[in-house]
Amino acid sequence: MKILFIVMRFGKDGLATNILDLTKGMVEKGHEVHILTSGYKIKSSNNTEFFDNLKSEFQHLGVHMHYFKEPKGNAIKKGIQTILSFSKVMLQVKKINADVIHCHSPNMTFVPWLLGKKCVSTVHADTITPNFRYKHPTLLIAVSEGSKEFTERVMHSPEESIRMVYHGIDERFAEVEDAATLVALKEKEHIPTDKIIIGVVGRITPMKGQDVLANAIGKYLSPELKEKIHIVLLGDYESNGSKEWFDTFLKDNRLQNQITILSFRDPKPYYQLFDVFVLPSRSDTFGLVAVEAMMGGCCVIRSNSNGAYDQITDGENGFIFPMDDEAALAKLLEKVLTNEDLRSKLGVAARKTALEKFTKTQMINNTLEVYKELL
Repeated sequence: MKILFIVMRFGKDGLATNILDLTKGMVEKGHEVHILTSGYKIKSSNNTEFFDNLKSEFQHLGVHMHYFKEPKGNAIKKGIQTILSFSKVMLQVKKINADVIHCHSPNMTFVPWLLGKKCVSTVHADTITPNFRYKHPTLLIAVSEGSKEFTERVMHSPEESIRMVYHGIDERFAEVEDAATLVALKEKEHIPTDKIIIGVVGRITPMKGQDVLANAIGKYLSPELKEKIHIVLLGDYESNGSKEWFDTFLKDNRLQNQITILSFRDPKPYYQLFDVFVLPSRSDTFGLVAVEAMMGGCCVIRSNSNGAYDQITDGENGFIFPMDDEAALAKLLEKVLTNEDLRSKLGVAARKTALEKFTKTQMINNTLEVYKELL
């Protein structure tokens, strides 16, 4: 089967991780994968290791990469570039002549629509709104119950076109790192060895809610408990404004000396450094990093953004708190930070859930079933 993924651009996010895993699975099953994209969202301040590895992976897999120029500039320049770029996109899609077109960027669904071709699209964000470029795909993949509800309510997607396929992750996240490796990693990144580590993974922006965690710790935890913790944040600032925004919360809560911020890279070994993983997001379609942490055997606390109730049975394999509720998060943190046995019990149950429900193999097989419906 010849499969075409249409992606507006790749960023340092769960979308890139998901597409890479999907690509690996399809190639391993003998399918030919093409990717049509404007490229990679690289900022001048970015560590490019993530994108370099992504490009290398695609090359190693034998993926056919096709590029177009993303329209930029003033209205006139952008208008001209739009005509040229999307004329090229249309020609490329016709030339590739894929058996399956999978749009990972909803605003690119107009391309197969204009060509009269069937397509699949996945809802990767719950911040999009319908516009003239969005056309209902033949089949739409929702990745959580919340994203399904969003597509019906906001995107007005016909219920009969929606298929549920949970995001899945590579089972390598369940592989246990040896103690010496973790000690060496802590030393390398100057992470204290005598503190309880609270981990966060994701780009630093108000949407991801890192301020909620900072306030929960600074305003509600006792000084004695606060002294016992250290935060490790794996992610890049969305913008210079994001850095100023987050620095304010760190300063207000006197956490500047209790946090290590690292540019985003493969998070796999870090999940096993974390004693507690927190996902305080204000917006998500699934929360892929929570499942990665679960498979890594981490004690997970997350907000009730989309994906939470698909992943976690509250109190059994993790905890869920109401979005933006700093006091509720603090109460859960106190519960797990003061009870190592509870952290361990929740981590074991979380790994079991992730391996039963959220593997890459399951995602690949379920996605292929959707593709077969399209043919």
